[in-house]
Amino acid sequence: MINKKNIVLVLFSVFALTACEDYLDIENTGSQLATEDEVWQSRSAINSIPLRFYDTMEWMAEIRLDSRGGLKRQEQETGKNYGNIEVFSGDCIFLRPRAVHDLIYKGDYVQAQNQIFANPDINWVWYNSWECVFLANQILDRIDGVTTDIMPQREIDQIKGEAYLFRAFAYHELHKRWGTMPYFKFRIFPGSDLNLPRPTNKELIADIVADLDQAIAILPEVSYLNDAENMGRMGKAAAMALKSRALTIAASPNSTLNNQKDTELWEQAAAAAWDVIQLSQTSDKVGLYEGDYNEIFSTLPGTIEGLWPRFDAKKTPNIYQLTWQWQNVYSGATGLSPSQEVIDRFETADGWPINHPNSNYEEQNPYINRDPRFYKDVLYHGAPWIKRAEGDLIDMRTDPTTGEDRSKPPTFGNSTTGYLARKHIPERFNRIQYPNRTEYTNAPYIRMAEMYLNYAEAVNEAYGNPSATAPGASLTAVEALNTIRNRVGHVNVRPEFTADADAFRDVVRNEFRVELCFEYHSWFDILRWRTAKEEIHQNNKHGVFIIEDASQPTGVRYERFEFEQNRIFQDRHYRYPIRQPDLEIFEIPQLTQNPGW
Repeated sequence: MINKKNIVLVLFSVFALTACEDYLDIENTGSQLATEDEVWQSRSAINSIPLRFYDTMEWMAEIRLDSRGGLKRQEQETGKNYGNIEVFSGDCIFLRPRAVHDLIYKGDYVQAQNQIFANPDINWVWYNSWECVFLANQILDRIDGVTTDIMPQREIDQIKGEAYLFRAFAYHELHKRWGTMPYFKFRIFPGSDLNLPRPTNKELIADIVADLDQAIAILPEVSYLNDAENMGRMGKAAAMALKSRALTIAASPNSTLNNQKDTELWEQAAAAAWDVIQLSQTSDKVGLYEGDYNEIFSTLPGTIEGLWPRFDAKKTPNIYQLTWQWQNVYSGATGLSPSQEVIDRFETADGWPINHPNSNYEEQNPYINRDPRFYKDVLYHGAPWIKRAEGDLIDMRTDPTTGEDRSKPPTFGNSTTGYLARKHIPERFNRIQYPNRTEYTNAPYIRMAEMYLNYAEAVNEAYGNPSATAPGASLTAVEALNTIRNRVGHVNVRPEFTADADAFRDVVRNEFRVELCFEYHSWFDILRWRTAKEEIHQNNKHGVFIIEDASQPTGVRYERFEFEQNRIFQDRHYRYPIRQPDLEIFEIPQLTQNPGW
């Protein structure tokens, strides 16, 4: 980890081209290290520089150290941050004590950001992102001086494209949390004038889009999923996908001037999403995966669904070696459990919200006739799941003495809500029946389904009509949603909800929460929509007790119960505060604190 007390000076020392073999393949000649000019004459050294971009994603991927202290870039845990985001949004409950969760519940983000352990989103992202910006500008300062007698043009283009891509990526991630930041496009030296003002939202997204367009123009491949030499590196599709996501964030109410609708930005967001969808119509490397839904998250090198893929190494079941660290269903290593509110977002099989009068939803037989994704994403009482033999069912009945479900020993590893997250778990991944089985897990940073969601939302907002299309596009907003629903066997959006933009907006937002549940989205979606205060402030989440009762249709009675979290969320919480020491260290008077902090 970087020394957080003096980020600028540390970045200068970390990136000095004479100092660190983790950044460059530098050969030691006697007592002298290579000079910067010598490094930029070495093909192997130059090719090693952009690999650091992938290491700066440690806040998300929680990259592990190998026995020699080196970073295993392709063997990444999906990390604690996924867990934090699900807890922040209330989509999951975690009973294991963790200071950052308690502080977020209390609304004390100032103290939360000072927590180091298990706190990548509030703490690590800030430093990793500025490191990414510094490295991108360092590369862009020198890469045009590299000639084809040193390395092939395709490698030059790859490195230059990655620099533009990751600079945009860093500013996008900063934007989601702290708002707009000064866009440094020059190499930073000691004494560089960094006192630039915060740009407007439109100025920032224009810079992000310009960088991504540069990356799209020169990155040589759509995907490197099956490339032995460049496995795990990003190509055009990643830049195009990030452009769609960044524009969607910029067009959303939490980013726009006075939180008002900006039709121009929504139009740009719709066009960017359509570009990716259109690419998928002719590419065999990009598109919606049509196989088993679970395989999107449990194959290596992944499926065509992963526009920006990330993956774990192949491994055996282990308490710390399954995605998100909470889902090793029969080892007591769960901890994070979906709230009842997540469960209730899944429609009935014929497309009605469960609280609609026409839904025929049965409170005492709640898991029948639901959206097919429910059965892929959630483990519930009575769910089929191989434990020791075919035909095993998940048993979540509540112990009358402890109030805990019977599927676990009485520790924080229990299902605290009566549910476990199934998404990302390979079907036969448990260490009781399959102790030596190895499986891959992967969790794309951006996947294709999000592009259809972005398109549907942007078209509806830009043109005020669910049946509209973006200029030049052949897909309506409604058809975009139906595409991702039909792919898993779910029905079309009911016509009752496609008559006007307001009704369809609710459907689109629910689709985000269902299709992308447990995928590092929910928190940022309710922030960008500015619905977090309504959803979170003093609104406790729920679980379900499952009590033996022969009089009920399934032999058990379901009783909802409340978690007393006493959440605090005010308007200032839509932006994270900037740590006061960082404001002072950067010596940028125009980098003002966020409102309310």
